[in-house]
Amino acid sequence: MAAAAMAEQESARNGARNRGGVQRVEGKLRASVEKGDYYEAHQMYRTLFFRYMAQSKHAEARELMCSGALLFFSHGQQNSAADLSMLVLESLEKAEVEVVEELLESLAKLFSLMDPNSPERVAFVSRALKWSSGGSGKLGHPRLHQLLARTLWKEQNYCESRYHFLHSSDGEGCANMLVEYSTARGFRSEVDMFVAQAVLQFLCLKNKSSASVVFTTYTRKHPSIESGPPFVQPLLNFLWFLLLAVDGGKLTVFTVLCEQYQPSLRRDPMYNEYLDRIGQLFFGVPPKQTSSYGGLLGEGLVGRGAHSRGLWVRPRAWCAGRGSRAGRGLERGLVPAGGLRAPSCFPLRVPQAELVRPPMNNCPLGSLSVGHRIEARFLFVVHTIPHLNGA
Repeated sequence: MAAAAMAEQESARNGARNRGGVQRVEGKLRASVEKGDYYEAHQMYRTLFFRYMAQSKHAEARELMCSGALLFFSHGQQNSAADLSMLVLESLEKAEVEVVEELLESLAKLFSLMDPNSPERVAFVSRALKWSSGGSGKLGHPRLHQLLARTLWKEQNYCESRYHFLHSSDGEGCANMLVEYSTARGFRSEVDMFVAQAVLQFLCLKNKSSASVVFTTYTRKHPSIESGPPFVQPLLNFLWFLLLAVDGGKLTVFTVLCEQYQPSLRRDPMYNEYLDRIGQLFFGVPPKQTSSYGGLLGEGLVGRGAHSRGLWVRPRAWCAGRGSRAGRGLERGLVPAGGLRAPSCFPLRVPQAELVRPPMNNCPLGSLSVGHRIEARFLFVVHTIPHLNGA
């Protein structure tokens, strides 16, 4: 016990001496930078870095390079600052340091000070993310992605910011950024598409919670979106139902939902690709075997019924007149649930086994048109989801 205590005290004294030595060296280097001797100071920083690393003083080397980079940034010396920032990463990589909040914030700080258009910044963020993954093969630590996303958002680099938000767990921050992005750069007719891509991509990354948060926050805060659900925009209604279906995991619901909203999903060809992946992840759909869009949303999902014959009948009201409130809602892609009551001929929470041949005004399903059969099936499946029936 006494020997251990003495060793600990000696280690503490050595650490104090090392910190004191680093501080004295930093003072001399700072004086050189203040005098404008940038090249000389830069070379001295590099010399000390390799000296410390050779002595396995990784922490001292990292602290010295970090403070030096910040000093050069404050004097507008981007190249020297970026070089020392890369040395910070080198010290982390060789020391196999544990990923902690303090280090992630330091890296994010260096990133924020780099010239957005410099190639060094691209190299820096790539290595930083690789280090933060801890050798797990993932795309980087979620917290670092979040910090990078916020910096890029401040720079109004919305595309890059969105990418990093997708790999973080900050659905609320992503939604707030998308609201700003949409209002600043998008058309009014595209307000639903901004959040649609984010929701679908979050689901492709198996991040259901962030997908739900980004949807609810975006639709609540966007000034051009009326309160819902249901929403005026059919694509938003699709996303709402999709998030509910993901929780339930029923392939039938997912299949009919995608069939019913094909007109909205055709606005962006990537939606079908995302939904192929979502079907595999959450509904047990096997990977598609064909190229293009011949998989889940091709022959496997919408290749039957209306689409197998090259037909598509626009959703329209039935059990209600074409000009009725329910009819107008269906023509806009709104399902009569919540704000609109379902037709009285549809029982609620029907078991899956009873989803075939339901009555409609005393008419068997087989006598209906193709479009009406698809619509009837969709309404029955939707009403088996407890969330939509006040359950």
